[in-house]
Amino acid sequence: MTPGRGEHTFGEVFGPRNPSMRILYLHPKSWVGEYDLIQYLVAKGESVFVLEEDRNRKSPAFRSADFFLRPGDGVPTLWYNPKKGTAKVFTAVFDRIFKENFNGRNLVHRIWTVGKAIRKFEPGTVVCSDGFSYGIPAAFLKRLTGFRARLVIGYIGGDIMDLPAADYGKRRTPMTDWLIRQSLKADAYFRPVSPLLERILLRDGAPRERIRMVPTHLRMAREDIELIRSRKAEAQEKIRRKYRFDPRCPLVVTLSGNTRNKGIQFMARAWPRIQEKLPACRWLICGPVTDFLREDVCAPLAGEGVEGGVSLTGALGKEEVFEHLAAADLNVNPTLGEGLNMVVVEAAAVGTPSITSREAGVADWVEKYRGGMAVPAGDPEAIADAVLRFFRQDPGERESMGDRCRKLAEEFLLERIADDLLHFFRDR
Repeated sequence: MTPGRGEHTFGEVFGPRNPSMRILYLHPKSWVGEYDLIQYLVAKGESVFVLEEDRNRKSPAFRSADFFLRPGDGVPTLWYNPKKGTAKVFTAVFDRIFKENFNGRNLVHRIWTVGKAIRKFEPGTVVCSDGFSYGIPAAFLKRLTGFRARLVIGYIGGDIMDLPAADYGKRRTPMTDWLIRQSLKADAYFRPVSPLLERILLRDGAPRERIRMVPTHLRMAREDIELIRSRKAEAQEKIRRKYRFDPRCPLVVTLSGNTRNKGIQFMARAWPRIQEKLPACRWLICGPVTDFLREDVCAPLAGEGVEGGVSLTGALGKEEVFEHLAAADLNVNPTLGEGLNMVVVEAAAVGTPSITSREAGVADWVEKYRGGMAVPAGDPEAIADAVLRFFRQDPGERESMGDRCRKLAEEFLLERIADDLLHFFRDR
């Protein structure tokens, strides 16, 4: 039927619809929250496939499943046991050359495995969720075979950063450095999750025109975050009551896995001065109680006689994380270095400003939105100065900072990140 005057066809009104893409994810378990993103892409009508590791000694070298993590999730998966497979016999000689500098993994066998997944699923786009252990094999395969699918390699920090003093990242031995730099010469596209990592990729020789910075997404839905944020006053009262703090006390939180690279040992060194100048202030150390926490944080606090203003929460569930962040006046995240640092984003999502390190990728956003302060890494005096300066501000300015934090967090919403990635995958 020919449309009459004033009538339009579906195509004229809505434009041509993009056909479904075939997207193969390599090792998405390496990124926290990647499953949520995959589910979002499936809900948008994209065809998503996965190559994932299964290191169970009883598992075969390869097995196929019609789902990834939950039955019915619509993600066909090829499970791969790196410890098994007859092909390892043929790649063993070459794998010995690289093994020590490839995290003890078999590089050439993994190249062969990635090729097997590409042949099986015939994707239009291959996404490496780990820029080192899967990005390097996929990049070498691209250089060797020139497979037609678009290759997108993600970087979250530890895959290209080298911070031995913080027990973080990949040690840049000559061979490891060569592997990383050679992978950047592939006909591929590179997704750093922060401007900090983008600068590292450029330094290592990645072509600027093939880099698109797309951060990691928040792991909680917008409506759930908004609900917690709307109850911020209730959380402040509840958490202070739970830990027997004064209802009006200034409250600082640190929230992490409590490992050396998170830098909270420097917050511990700053704490005596903070307590001297702000005696009512309290510090909640959130996260698991580790040997590092006991020896490098709690013991020095006890030695200074200032442990009374500090409480440990132990490990927290996902909703508890957001609740504790919402209860705080200030999140302190003095990391010695990492690619992004999502705790700062999570704090911002519930309206809580942060003091972070300039060696964290998130510092670019903190400074852009003025949602807190960035200080030099490993500097207790700078941390103490920043905490005291924050609490000496006019209350109205602190409230404005919280409002700016919410705008910061909007850049990390799942739907925004997913749509940015879809444009990236389609942009040829």
